[in-house]
Amino acid sequence: SEEKREQYSERYVWNRVRCSTSSSSLGDPEPHVYEASSMAYRGLIIEGKDQSILVSGETGAGKTETVKILMSHLATFDPTKKQRSLSSSSLSSESFVENCDPSQTPPSPPRKSMNNKYLENINKSNQVVQRVIDANVLLEAFGNAKTPRNDNSSRFSKYTKLQFNLQYFGGATPACELAGSICETFLLEKSRVVTHMPSIGERTFHIFYQLLAAPDEYKASVWSGLSGRDASSFQYVGTPSTNVIENMTDASRWENVYNELKVVGITGDKLSTLMRALCVVLQLGNLVFEANPDNEDGSVITSAEELELLSDILGVSSDEILQSLTVRTVATSRETMQALRNTSNAKETRDALAKEIYAATFDWLVVAINDATCAEKNYKGEEKPEKFGVIALLDLFGFESFENNYFEQLCINHANERLQKKFTEDIFRSVNKEYEFEGIDLSDVVFNDNGDILKLIEGRLGLIDILNEECLRPMGSDSAFVNKIYANNKKVGSPLFSKRGFQSKEFGIHHYAGKVKYDASDIVMKNTDALPPDVINCVVKCNNSIIATKFQQRQNQIDKATTASTLKHLTVWTKFSNQLSKLMDSIAKTNTRYVRCMVPNKEKKPLVTDLRFTATQLHYAGIVSAVTISREAFPEKMDMDTVVERFSFMQSAYGKARHCKDDKSREKVTELLAFLLEDFAESTGDKSPFLCGKTRTYFKDGVLEYLEAKRILAFGLVAMKIQHAFRRRQLKLHSSATIIQCMVRQRNADRALLTARVLHEKDLKEESLRALRQQSSVTTLAKISRFRSFSFRSKEKNKEGMMRRIKQKITVIGMFSKKPKKKKRNINEQKNVD
Repeated sequence: SEEKREQYSERYVWNRVRCSTSSSSLGDPEPHVYEASSMAYRGLIIEGKDQSILVSGETGAGKTETVKILMSHLATFDPTKKQRSLSSSSLSSESFVENCDPSQTPPSPPRKSMNNKYLENINKSNQVVQRVIDANVLLEAFGNAKTPRNDNSSRFSKYTKLQFNLQYFGGATPACELAGSICETFLLEKSRVVTHMPSIGERTFHIFYQLLAAPDEYKASVWSGLSGRDASSFQYVGTPSTNVIENMTDASRWENVYNELKVVGITGDKLSTLMRALCVVLQLGNLVFEANPDNEDGSVITSAEELELLSDILGVSSDEILQSLTVRTVATSRETMQALRNTSNAKETRDALAKEIYAATFDWLVVAINDATCAEKNYKGEEKPEKFGVIALLDLFGFESFENNYFEQLCINHANERLQKKFTEDIFRSVNKEYEFEGIDLSDVVFNDNGDILKLIEGRLGLIDILNEECLRPMGSDSAFVNKIYANNKKVGSPLFSKRGFQSKEFGIHHYAGKVKYDASDIVMKNTDALPPDVINCVVKCNNSIIATKFQQRQNQIDKATTASTLKHLTVWTKFSNQLSKLMDSIAKTNTRYVRCMVPNKEKKPLVTDLRFTATQLHYAGIVSAVTISREAFPEKMDMDTVVERFSFMQSAYGKARHCKDDKSREKVTELLAFLLEDFAESTGDKSPFLCGKTRTYFKDGVLEYLEAKRILAFGLVAMKIQHAFRRRQLKLHSSATIIQCMVRQRNADRALLTARVLHEKDLKEESLRALRQQSSVTTLAKISRFRSFSFRSKEKNKEGMMRRIKQKITVIGMFSKKPKKKKRNINEQKNVD
């Protein structure tokens, strides 16, 4: 989406250029190919160096879609937005943070006059940008086909160089505009023109189905032989399993192709010539060959009507076509004679001609697209630079290993070996650059690469040389090629291997990704890829300019190739190897980034991952080799801060004063690790199991594992010390608690004793008072008894006075003998007392 594009542009391009204080709030977005395109764009505008992104993977992994996403993102960068935003705001010193790269000078504000001029140039280049993006539609139509794994599989590899105008580099805001593009193609699968398997869902190239799905009016205007005919009318196409690719019918795609051809300037006679060249290929497949009834060694074309149609569209008489396909001219030093072709040989010649015509048509289309998109011819800027900046995108077949592998897989894997070497060098270079920054010497580090495999293929008396030799020999054969390569590679450790059960035309190569068995059937014929002179002389006369021009160039090359050394350069593998060398030289001049595409499962099911299949692809992609290289010298690395945080406590665990966490200097970290790895160094004899750089520490194989194991043991020792200290403190606390309890209990006992004494004295007083009260009561009762006995004897006047005094005494005794909690006597008890 546009929002996601803007997010990655802001994070990886503009914010890193300006180092805005608000960039920290954005955070790092999730992994996406937009990161690779953004970083490549930034590298171009800041460093001023060309960039490249290499995309590889198996068929169906999404290489083509990934390249389209990258190209669309790069082509639609909007530098005018930053121009406007920067021109409307002041670039104060506060807008740059400390983490800016000091080697990269922040951009200066754009001048107003230059900004307006820049916007005008952007508007003029919109048409070129549209052409660059839309060119993919044409390349997919002519170069893609349906396979069992992928409905829109690229059957060729391409190297697209996006050209950018860097006229403001080092001046105003660092931005550049897309000025054009150049596309280079190689490894076109020409064999798909004549052979494919409809039974398993395969189709030939899309353009044939799209042309045949066009309206009849248009087909009749191209060639009358197309009118009223469909895919089933042509043997090379056949009845397709489906006419819908990625939710679009062939008829709908034809409309898109027709419109995009107009965009790149292919209209009128050019368009008619292009379509008629495709019709020639279609019509060649309808020729039927049978044995000559007059001569069994010869052959004849029995489909006279189809031959006449071919003669009509090709502009060559039917007799000349028949003669070139069924008779061959053999030239010797003394004389020239003619030999008949049998049916099989005639069919092979026809198929070879069809493949060459389609390859010529495809190459012509690529040239036409480049003419319409290259910056040198189409950029309309007022100030055209001497050199355009380049961001190159490589879409290449991944490493292939099938049940049956042929010459095509050998060439593809050869290209992947070259890319793997570049990948290996980049990985080692990045590791070396990191070590140099950390102050670590890597002069003694040796890593394994795939140089021996490339030597087997490209070296003197390698596979290419031996195959070229067999192609030049009059009686060269596939089995002779296999025998020679084994005879020249008998050394132990050679990447060439053999197993029991290999046939006479089978051989094996141990590639960086694994062992692959190849079938050399028809390898000499495929590498020669030479049309007979009779066929070339016939086709040169045709009225189609695309075909005639291409075959005229080929005839000129053959005429100039008078020596064997010159003829070697015309073989398929030699031409491909030279093209591959130029490609690698071009990539070597750029800063390279890699994108590896993976197929999650073979069934094309969503949200399903086949782990074993994915791991195999990682191995084939060279990821395992890259990890191995990065682990050659010091496999493990750790920041100084992490080392101190993880391992400083181990000093106290093993009987040494603890390292201060605040001291993270190189010397202190070295001292810490030297103490912890003393036993390891003695047991292994390695005196330098680690190296400390400026900011990181690097460990050899097994050292970090030893430290981690020792760290786990240190946890146990430290835990024991902690438990010991805790239990000792617990004992102290228990003893202190016991003493405190004793003191509290003693104080409580003293208080209880004092209270008991006070209470005892109080009880004694109460007992004595109670005794007195009882004694007084007894005395009083005795007196009452005496009074009653006396009352009979006393006079009446004394009786009243005595009773008054007794009542008074009884009242006083009652006051002292009354208890607070004693129940009150009832009336009857009171009467008894009275």
